[in-house]
Amino acid sequence: MKYVYKDITILTVTHNSENVIDCFLNNINKKFKLIVVDNNSRDSTKLILKKDNRPYKTLFFNKIGLGFGSGANVGLRHIETKYVLLVNPDTILNDTQIKKLYKAAKKYSNATILSPMHVNEKGVEHIPSRSFFFTKDKNTSLNTDNFCGDCSVEHLSGAIMLINKTNLDKIGFFDESFFLYYEDDDLCIRSKNAGFENVLVHDVVISHAGGGSVGPDNFKNQWEKNFHLNYSRCYIEKKYFGVLNSKLMAIKIFFKFLFKMLGHLMILRLSKITKDIASLSGAVSFLIGIH
Repeated sequence: MKYVYKDITILTVTHNSENVIDCFLNNINKKFKLIVVDNNSRDSTKLILKKDNRPYKTLFFNKIGLGFGSGANVGLRHIETKYVLLVNPDTILNDTQIKKLYKAAKKYSNATILSPMHVNEKGVEHIPSRSFFFTKDKNTSLNTDNFCGDCSVEHLSGAIMLINKTNLDKIGFFDESFFLYYEDDDLCIRSKNAGFENVLVHDVVISHAGGGSVGPDNFKNQWEKNFHLNYSRCYIEKKYFGVLNSKLMAIKIFFKFLFKMLGHLMILRLSKITKDIASLSGAVSFLIGIH
Protein backbone atom coordinates (compact mmCIF):
# COMPACT_ATOMS: atom_id res chain seq x y z
CA MET A 1 0.00 0.00 0.00
CA LYS A 2 3.00 2.32 0.22
CA TYR A 3 2.64 3.14 -3.49
CA VAL A 4 -1.04 4.11 -3.36
CA TYR A 5 -0.31 7.85 -3.28
CA LYS A 6 2.21 7.49 -6.10
CA ASP A 7 0.03 5.29 -8.31
CA ILE A 8 -3.31 7.13 -8.14
CA THR A 9 -4.36 10.54 -9.39
CA ILE A 10 -7.77 11.72 -8.20
CA LEU A 11 -9.83 13.50 -10.86
CA THR A 12 -13.12 15.33 -10.42
CA VAL A 13 -15.25 17.54 -12.67
CA THR A 14 -17.15 20.43 -11.09
CA HIS A 15 -20.00 22.64 -12.23
CA ASN A 16 -21.61 25.00 -9.71
CA SER A 17 -20.51 22.61 -6.98
CA GLU A 18 -20.09 25.05 -4.09
CA ASN A 19 -22.46 23.04 -1.87
CA VAL A 20 -20.34 19.88 -2.02
CA ILE A 21 -16.78 20.73 -3.03
CA ASP A 22 -15.58 21.79 0.45
CA CYS A 23 -16.61 18.45 1.95
CA PHE A 24 -15.06 16.60 -0.98
CA LEU A 25 -11.70 18.34 -0.59
CA ASN A 26 -11.64 17.88 3.18
CA ASN A 27 -11.98 14.12 2.78
CA ILE A 28 -9.18 13.73 0.22
CA ASN A 29 -5.73 13.05 1.67
CA LYS A 30 -3.32 15.78 0.57
CA LYS A 31 -0.73 13.14 -0.35
CA PHE A 32 -2.74 12.29 -3.45
CA LYS A 33 -2.29 14.09 -6.73
CA LEU A 34 -5.54 15.90 -7.45
CA ILE A 35 -6.83 17.29 -10.74
CA VAL A 36 -10.01 19.35 -10.81
CA VAL A 37 -11.63 20.38 -14.09
CA ASP A 38 -14.24 23.08 -13.61
CA ASN A 39 -16.93 23.43 -16.28
CA ASN A 40 -17.52 27.18 -16.12
CA SER A 41 -19.02 27.37 -12.63
CA ARG A 42 -20.86 30.62 -11.90
CA ASP A 43 -20.96 30.20 -8.11
CA SER A 44 -18.07 30.18 -5.60
CA THR A 45 -16.65 26.80 -6.72
CA LYS A 46 -13.59 28.33 -8.41
CA LEU A 47 -12.77 30.45 -5.35
CA ILE A 48 -12.99 27.44 -3.03
CA LEU A 49 -10.71 25.45 -5.32
CA LYS A 50 -8.12 28.21 -5.49
CA LYS A 51 -8.04 28.56 -1.69
CA ASP A 52 -7.36 24.86 -1.16
CA ASN A 53 -3.67 24.64 -0.25
CA ARG A 54 -2.77 21.03 -1.03
CA PRO A 55 0.67 20.60 -2.68
CA TYR A 56 -0.21 18.22 -5.54
CA LYS A 57 -3.13 20.04 -7.13
CA THR A 58 -3.79 20.96 -10.76
CA LEU A 59 -6.78 23.09 -11.75
CA PHE A 60 -8.33 23.56 -15.17
CA PHE A 61 -11.00 26.23 -15.62
CA ASN A 62 -13.00 25.77 -18.81
CA LYS A 63 -14.49 28.97 -20.20
CA ILE A 64 -17.57 27.06 -21.36
CA GLY A 65 -19.39 24.05 -19.96
CA LEU A 66 -17.96 21.11 -21.88
CA GLY A 67 -20.07 18.39 -20.31
CA PHE A 68 -18.91 15.62 -18.00
CA GLY A 69 -17.06 13.37 -20.44
CA SER A 70 -15.28 16.20 -22.23
CA GLY A 71 -14.35 17.77 -18.90
CA ALA A 72 -12.98 14.47 -17.61
CA ASN A 73 -10.96 14.05 -20.80
CA VAL A 74 -9.22 17.37 -20.14
CA GLY A 75 -7.88 15.90 -16.92
CA LEU A 76 -7.21 12.41 -18.31
CA ARG A 77 -4.87 13.82 -20.95
CA HIS A 78 -2.59 15.12 -18.19
CA ILE A 79 -2.49 12.00 -16.01
CA GLU A 80 0.58 9.76 -16.03
CA THR A 81 -0.07 7.59 -12.96
CA LYS A 82 -1.07 3.92 -13.22
CA TYR A 83 -4.60 4.59 -11.98
CA VAL A 84 -7.15 7.39 -12.11
CA LEU A 85 -9.81 7.73 -9.43
CA LEU A 86 -12.59 9.59 -11.23
CA VAL A 87 -15.00 10.87 -8.60
CA ASN A 88 -18.05 13.11 -8.58
CA PRO A 89 -17.65 16.02 -6.13
CA ASP A 90 -20.80 14.94 -4.26
CA THR A 91 -19.08 11.68 -3.29
CA ILE A 92 -17.55 11.21 0.15
CA LEU A 93 -14.64 8.79 0.44
CA ASN A 94 -11.59 8.28 2.62
CA ASP A 95 -8.13 6.70 2.54
CA THR A 96 -9.31 3.29 3.70
CA GLN A 97 -11.85 3.03 0.88
CA ILE A 98 -9.36 4.20 -1.73
CA LYS A 99 -6.76 1.70 -0.54
CA LYS A 100 -9.27 -1.15 -0.78
CA LEU A 101 -10.09 -0.17 -4.36
CA TYR A 102 -6.37 0.06 -5.10
CA LYS A 103 -5.82 -3.42 -3.68
CA ALA A 104 -8.61 -4.76 -5.89
CA ALA A 105 -7.15 -3.02 -8.94
CA LYS A 106 -3.80 -4.69 -8.32
CA LYS A 107 -5.60 -8.04 -8.04
CA TYR A 108 -7.73 -7.61 -11.18
CA SER A 109 -5.20 -6.35 -13.72
CA ASN A 110 -7.61 -7.12 -16.59
CA ALA A 111 -10.17 -4.66 -15.25
CA THR A 112 -10.45 -1.25 -16.86
CA ILE A 113 -12.89 0.07 -14.26
CA LEU A 114 -13.51 -0.78 -10.60
CA SER A 115 -16.29 0.72 -8.53
CA PRO A 116 -17.60 0.30 -4.96
CA MET A 117 -21.03 -0.20 -3.45
CA HIS A 118 -22.99 3.00 -2.80
CA VAL A 119 -24.94 4.45 0.10
CA ASN A 120 -27.35 7.25 -0.80
CA GLU A 121 -28.21 10.30 1.32
CA LYS A 122 -30.86 8.25 3.16
CA GLY A 123 -28.30 5.66 4.25
CA VAL A 124 -29.63 2.97 1.91
CA GLU A 125 -26.96 0.67 0.50
CA HIS A 126 -27.36 -0.22 -3.15
CA ILE A 127 -25.43 -1.64 -6.08
CA PRO A 128 -24.65 1.03 -8.71
CA SER A 129 -24.76 -1.37 -11.65
CA ARG A 130 -28.16 -0.48 -13.06
CA SER A 131 -28.71 1.41 -16.28
CA PHE A 132 -31.77 2.05 -18.41
CA PHE A 133 -29.67 1.21 -21.45
CA PHE A 134 -28.96 -2.41 -20.57
CA THR A 135 -31.56 -5.16 -20.83
CA LYS A 136 -33.62 -6.07 -17.80
CA ASP A 137 -31.87 -9.39 -17.18
CA LYS A 138 -28.50 -7.65 -17.00
CA ASN A 139 -29.92 -4.85 -14.89
CA THR A 140 -31.52 -7.06 -12.27
CA SER A 141 -29.00 -9.91 -12.07
CA LEU A 142 -27.45 -8.31 -8.98
CA ASN A 143 -29.08 -7.28 -5.73
CA THR A 144 -27.89 -6.73 -2.18
CA ASP A 145 -29.41 -10.04 -1.02
CA ASN A 146 -27.32 -12.35 -3.22
CA PHE A 147 -24.23 -10.20 -3.67
CA CYS A 148 -21.39 -11.58 -1.52
CA GLY A 149 -18.14 -10.95 -3.41
CA ASP A 150 -16.40 -8.98 -6.13
CA CYS A 151 -18.20 -9.36 -9.43
CA SER A 152 -17.64 -8.57 -13.11
CA VAL A 153 -20.63 -6.53 -14.32
CA GLU A 154 -21.87 -4.88 -17.50
CA HIS A 155 -22.18 -1.38 -16.10
CA LEU A 156 -20.61 0.67 -13.31
CA SER A 157 -21.68 4.12 -12.19
CA GLY A 158 -19.56 7.05 -13.30
CA ALA A 159 -19.98 8.60 -9.84
CA ILE A 160 -16.78 6.86 -8.77
CA MET A 161 -14.48 4.81 -10.97
CA LEU A 162 -10.97 3.61 -10.28
CA ILE A 163 -9.60 3.34 -13.81
CA ASN A 164 -6.58 1.38 -15.00
CA LYS A 165 -4.93 4.03 -17.17
CA THR A 166 -3.06 1.52 -19.38
CA ASN A 167 -6.29 -0.29 -20.24
CA LEU A 168 -8.13 3.01 -20.72
CA ASP A 169 -5.51 4.21 -23.20
CA LYS A 170 -6.24 1.10 -25.28
CA ILE A 171 -10.01 1.64 -25.47
CA GLY A 172 -9.98 5.44 -25.59
CA PHE A 173 -11.28 8.18 -23.30
CA PHE A 174 -14.90 9.30 -22.93
CA ASP A 175 -16.93 9.83 -26.10
CA GLU A 176 -17.40 13.61 -26.15
CA SER A 177 -20.64 13.35 -28.12
CA PHE A 178 -22.25 12.63 -24.74
CA PHE A 179 -22.62 15.99 -23.02
CA LEU A 180 -24.13 14.49 -19.89
CA TYR A 181 -25.34 10.97 -18.97
CA TYR A 182 -24.64 7.57 -20.54
CA GLU A 183 -20.95 8.33 -21.08
CA ASP A 184 -20.20 5.82 -18.30
CA ASP A 185 -22.39 3.19 -20.02
CA ASP A 186 -20.47 3.72 -23.23
CA LEU A 187 -17.09 3.42 -21.52
CA CYS A 188 -18.15 0.20 -19.79
CA ILE A 189 -19.39 -1.28 -23.07
CA ARG A 190 -16.14 -0.46 -24.84
CA SER A 191 -14.18 -1.94 -21.94
CA LYS A 192 -16.06 -5.25 -22.19
CA ASN A 193 -15.91 -5.29 -26.00
CA ALA A 194 -12.13 -4.91 -25.82
CA GLY A 195 -11.87 -7.98 -23.58
CA PHE A 196 -11.45 -6.15 -20.27
CA GLU A 197 -13.62 -6.36 -17.15
CA ASN A 198 -15.67 -3.92 -15.08
CA VAL A 199 -15.43 -4.99 -11.45
CA LEU A 200 -17.80 -4.15 -8.62
CA VAL A 201 -15.85 -4.32 -5.34
CA HIS A 202 -18.13 -5.64 -2.61
CA ASP A 203 -16.29 -4.59 0.56
CA VAL A 204 -15.98 -0.89 -0.31
CA VAL A 205 -19.04 1.26 0.41
CA ILE A 206 -19.04 4.98 -0.35
CA SER A 207 -21.55 7.78 0.17
CA HIS A 208 -22.94 9.36 -2.97
CA ALA A 209 -25.75 11.87 -2.66
CA GLY A 210 -26.54 11.98 -6.37
CA GLY A 211 -27.16 15.08 -8.44
CA GLY A 212 -24.63 17.23 -6.61
CA SER A 213 -22.23 17.30 -9.52
CA VAL A 214 -24.69 19.12 -11.78
CA GLY A 215 -25.35 21.98 -9.38
CA PRO A 216 -28.35 23.01 -7.29
CA ASP A 217 -31.87 21.85 -8.06
CA ASN A 218 -33.02 24.97 -9.91
CA PHE A 219 -34.91 25.48 -13.18
CA LYS A 220 -31.80 25.76 -15.38
CA ASN A 221 -30.10 22.65 -14.01
CA GLN A 222 -33.29 20.61 -14.07
CA TRP A 223 -33.81 21.58 -17.72
CA GLU A 224 -30.24 20.65 -18.67
CA LYS A 225 -30.41 17.39 -16.73
CA ASN A 226 -33.61 16.13 -18.36
CA PHE A 227 -32.73 17.45 -21.82
CA HIS A 228 -29.33 15.76 -21.93
CA LEU A 229 -30.54 12.58 -20.23
CA ASN A 230 -32.95 11.91 -23.06
CA TYR A 231 -30.73 13.19 -25.87
CA SER A 232 -27.91 10.92 -24.69
CA ARG A 233 -30.31 7.99 -24.39
CA CYS A 234 -31.07 8.36 -28.10
CA TYR A 235 -27.42 8.86 -29.03
CA ILE A 236 -26.22 5.69 -27.30
CA GLU A 237 -29.05 3.79 -28.98
CA LYS A 238 -27.77 5.06 -32.33
CA LYS A 239 -24.17 4.17 -31.50
CA TYR A 240 -24.90 0.53 -30.68
CA PHE A 241 -28.17 -0.30 -32.45
CA GLY A 242 -28.26 1.97 -35.48
CA VAL A 243 -30.07 5.03 -36.79
CA LEU A 244 -33.52 3.45 -37.14
CA ASN A 245 -33.65 2.20 -33.56
CA SER A 246 -32.45 5.55 -32.27
CA LYS A 247 -35.14 7.42 -34.22
CA LEU A 248 -37.79 5.06 -32.84
CA MET A 249 -36.41 5.62 -29.35
CA ALA A 250 -36.60 9.40 -29.80
CA ILE A 251 -40.21 9.18 -31.03
CA LYS A 252 -41.10 6.95 -28.07
CA ILE A 253 -39.56 9.43 -25.63
CA PHE A 254 -41.31 12.36 -27.33
CA PHE A 255 -44.80 10.89 -27.01
CA LYS A 256 -44.14 9.53 -23.53
CA PHE A 257 -43.33 12.97 -22.17
CA LEU A 258 -45.91 14.73 -24.32
CA PHE A 259 -48.67 12.70 -22.67
CA LYS A 260 -47.06 13.20 -19.26
CA MET A 261 -46.94 16.94 -19.86
CA LEU A 262 -50.63 17.05 -20.79
CA GLY A 263 -51.51 15.09 -17.66
CA HIS A 264 -49.41 17.35 -15.43
CA LEU A 265 -50.92 20.40 -17.14
CA MET A 266 -54.39 19.25 -16.16
CA ILE A 267 -53.43 19.10 -12.48
CA LEU A 268 -51.12 22.15 -12.65
CA ARG A 269 -47.93 20.31 -11.65
CA LEU A 270 -45.67 23.05 -13.01
CA SER A 271 -42.38 21.54 -11.82
CA LYS A 272 -43.22 18.29 -13.60
CA ILE A 273 -44.21 20.14 -16.76
CA THR A 274 -40.75 21.71 -16.96
CA LYS A 275 -39.10 18.28 -16.77
CA ASP A 276 -41.51 16.90 -19.37
CA ILE A 277 -40.83 19.70 -21.85
CA ALA A 278 -37.06 19.40 -21.34
CA SER A 279 -37.23 15.63 -21.87
CA LEU A 280 -39.25 15.76 -25.08
CA SER A 281 -37.05 18.64 -26.28
CA GLY A 282 -34.03 16.36 -25.92
CA ALA A 283 -35.75 13.80 -28.15
CA VAL A 284 -36.75 16.44 -30.72
CA SER A 285 -33.23 17.86 -30.74
CA PHE A 286 -31.85 14.42 -31.52
CA LEU A 287 -34.40 13.85 -34.30
CA ILE A 288 -33.56 17.10 -36.08
CA GLY A 289 -29.81 16.78 -35.48
CA ILE A 290 -29.25 19.75 -33.19
CA HIS A 291 -27.43 19.42 -29.87
